[in-house]
Amino acid sequence: MATKLKHHVPDAGNMAPAPELNAEFANRLRDPFEQTYMGVLRTNDPLLIERGNGGVELYRDLKRDGKVFAGLQKRQLALIGKPFQVEPIDKDSAKGSGDAKELAGILKRCGFDKLCQDLMEALIAGHSVAEIVWTVRDQRVVPVRVPKRAQRRFVFVQNDENSPPALQMLTRENMLTGIPVPPRKFIVHRVNAEDDNPYGTGLGLQLWWPVYFKRKGIVAWNKLNDRFGSPTPHGKYPRGASPKEKATLVDALRAMSNDGYLATPEGMDIALLESKLAGNVTTQEQLVRYMDEWIAEVLTGQEPAAQGGGALAAASKERQNVRQDLTQADSDLLSETLNETLIAWICELNGFEPCQVFRQIKEEEDTKHLAETDKIIHEMGYELDEDSLRARYGEGYRRKAVPLTTGKLVVDNKKADAGPGPASFAEAGRRTDAMDAMDALVDDELADWQPLMDPLTQPLERFLDAAAAQGLSAAEVVKRLPALLEAIDSRALTDSLTRTAFAAAAGGEAGLGEDVTP
Repeated sequence: MATKLKHHVPDAGNMAPAPELNAEFANRLRDPFEQTYMGVLRTNDPLLIERGNGGVELYRDLKRDGKVFAGLQKRQLALIGKPFQVEPIDKDSAKGSGDAKELAGILKRCGFDKLCQDLMEALIAGHSVAEIVWTVRDQRVVPVRVPKRAQRRFVFVQNDENSPPALQMLTRENMLTGIPVPPRKFIVHRVNAEDDNPYGTGLGLQLWWPVYFKRKGIVAWNKLNDRFGSPTPHGKYPRGASPKEKATLVDALRAMSNDGYLATPEGMDIALLESKLAGNVTTQEQLVRYMDEWIAEVLTGQEPAAQGGGALAAASKERQNVRQDLTQADSDLLSETLNETLIAWICELNGFEPCQVFRQIKEEEDTKHLAETDKIIHEMGYELDEDSLRARYGEGYRRKAVPLTTGKLVVDNKKADAGPGPASFAEAGRRTDAMDAMDALVDDELADWQPLMDPLTQPLERFLDAAAAQGLSAAEVVKRLPALLEAIDSRALTDSLTRTAFAAAAGGEAGLGEDVTP
């Protein structure tokens, strides 16, 4: 026996309460492990708390190390070495495309690449701060320059449980909480920011110790080289020599070597306790080399040469891919910061459509191969919009002006008014009624073209949409096209073309193809 199900209507008294909107429950001010005073938030970086008194100056000193500076510069220059693109969020908006072009010009005039390089120093310290200097130019509110500011001058303060921490600037009058900063004025780029650390955690936490040990190893290495790398002068003075004679000997020894010398009485023996290790002492060199490899792996993801494995070419390709992935990640995170601050503020202040800036980090592609691919797609009935064209081939291109041409006039003598009319014009200078009849036969066969083309164009459209979603390169698209074309069903179009050819042949047999002069 079937059971009849009844529709269950929830009782109003048993309904779950609505969620609380625009509110934080586990906010930082409720954290029992957090010690705040007057709302000032402090970093939770253990190294800065232990050795840096909570300030990031400890990490700024790391750039004095050549290996750290080289690794940081690689990541900075790899990013700004790629051109940036600006595009509207709504790509179908004509006004948005125009605003994106104007916004790109504004960014080029304010030193945008230099700003990106400065903000990338957050990789070491965890955060970086830049101040926007606004001006009015050509009736637009634009940034004239964006200088970097020292991180030690700013703190994050949180007084409201449901508001994020606010950036405030320390002054001579208020060195504790500082003063609020003006709106749309400061850009703060943060790396690995957490709920309990709005300052972010940079790579300085992993770099400080290898740099520290490396410096100690270099000092010990230099002492070793100084002691055993060159001979030490040894002078002997006779017993009972006067102080003047001893001083004369010391002056002679000092003239021979400024680093060290020995002066002993005759008959006194001096011996060096040599190490039992055979060969050269390379402990310090190995320590310094190990620390350099540690620094390189932290900054650029480069594994030590002894642990790379595989063939040389494969290992080199792997390191290149890792660096490219790091650069793309740096670009994406920095673009998020800029799109939420500088780019959004310029659009709001000038009435622009919402735009976004980004950099496409990828290997240089063969533009000739890309152009051939675009030509094939253009012949299929598709074309690139201007934003996609700039993203693929760079700036400096615009649509070619189409020259005006005079259309060909065709006059039907049967429908002309009474009286002598002008002669009929055609590609060959005249057009006959027989040729019109022939065209009518072909046009009737091809009138319903849409159902014929859909089986050809729809699979191609779906393939191109999927390729764009997966981020395939042009080379990968061209490589997959032959297999797609083989799978496309072209039987309907083939049948229609066969019927059209038959109609044309039949018309020719019937005499419609003869050149009959009216």
